[in-house]
Amino acid sequence: MSIIPKKSWVLLTMILVALNACSTIPANIPANQPPIVILPPQPLAITPSQLEVLMQYYEYIRKMPATELVKEHDKAKQNLILAKSDTTRAELALLLILPNTSFRDTGAALNLLNEFPKDAKLPTSMRSFKHLLSALLAEQQRINGSVNELSQKLKEEQKHSEVLKNQIDDIKNMERNLILRDKP
Repeated sequence: MSIIPKKSWVLLTMILVALNACSTIPANIPANQPPIVILPPQPLAITPSQLEVLMQYYEYIRKMPATELVKEHDKAKQNLILAKSDTTRAELALLLILPNTSFRDTGAALNLLNEFPKDAKLPTSMRSFKHLLSALLAEQQRINGSVNELSQKLKEEQKHSEVLKNQIDDIKNMERNLILRDKP
């Protein structure tokens, strides 16, 4: 019935006895001394990087209701005044670029990012994130400028179109009046 033959059992038993014999029990342990317990090493606590903390903050504020966002914005402004750290500057910049908020200001966010001290020892990931966000905000400002310029031109063209339409209507009225006057 056994899958393992008897010779294997004997060999396995001999190996276990030999291994057990290798472990020694100290003979001269005082009776009043507690046994020494060796604990496994503690797992390394990996602290999140500055960029990870910032992204967690973004996820936190992204899900906030509008009323709470206003309070968070005010708190972030106060934190920046009190402690002009890289983290508080970046947090306020993230708040300023949130869509559909009353305080959205990409220009101010871009200024905050550009005000990072040049000699700041930012981690590579944070420096790359700053450059990426700055480039995106600068491009967004350029596009917004183009949109505003095109909107202005569209309004001017609409006014010009309205003037031309009024002139055409005036000419039509003059023709009707001439035709009615010439009819007997």
